Amino acid sequence: MIKGIKEYLFVAVSAVSVLLIDFLSKNKIISIFKDGIVEKIYVNEYLDFILVFNTGISYGLFSGGGDFQKWILISLSILIIIFLLSLIRNESTILSKLSISFIIGGALGNVLDRFTYGAVVDFISLHAKGFSWYIFNIADMFIVLGVILFILSQFIFCLLYTSDAADEEDSV
Repeated sequence: MIKGIKEYLFVAVSAVSVLLIDFLSKNKIISIFKDGIVEKIYVNEYLDFILVFNTGISYGLFSGGGDFQKWILISLSILIIIFLLSLIRNESTILSKLSISFIIGGALGNVLDRFTYGAVVDFISLHAKGFSWYIFNIADMFIVLGVILFILSQFIFCLLYTSDAADEEDSV
């Protein structure tokens, strides 16, 4: 019982930390760009900060759908968060739980934006030699990192499980 509480507390603290980092970064960017004086912050030849309010999903797909779309996206995000919370019970490794908490924290950050602004606040622009990646935010980074870590944790678990099963067969 105590172990379960500690694991959920770990997930909650991790997710809230991601949410807080995302929230603070977006508030800072909005405060810099709010007067309209600054249009772009040049960081280096590969990175700029540009404030964009994305009403759609990844890459700006399905943007401009209005209030109905906003509530659909919020509802879908909340359903995904609930699903991920239920998934945590079945995960046995700390890496898989951490990865899920990163995804949840990032999703919460983007849901908070949709509630607050009606759109997700994006501001990180990567580019090189004429190629530009889509503009994203810290929440998106944690979601992607969480997915990569989750896949990695499942791969490691399968390798260990297969190795343990092979060792048991050898000893029989």
